[in-house]
Amino acid sequence: MTILADHTLLLALPALAPAVVVVGVVLFIALRDRRSGPDSDQKPGLDESDESSW
Repeated sequence: MTILADHTLLLALPALAPAVVVVGVVLFIALRDRRSGPDSDQKPGLDESDESSW
């Protein structure tokens, strides 16, 4: 009896690859922004949620 190959992973690759790329880009940007530190144009003691109430 011959068992045929299962190509589920091969068929799922076109759907999963873009999602993996998007997650990678989002993580890269988030880590880069975290390492750069706080913005210099922001007033001390205020965060972004405080500025929206003005």
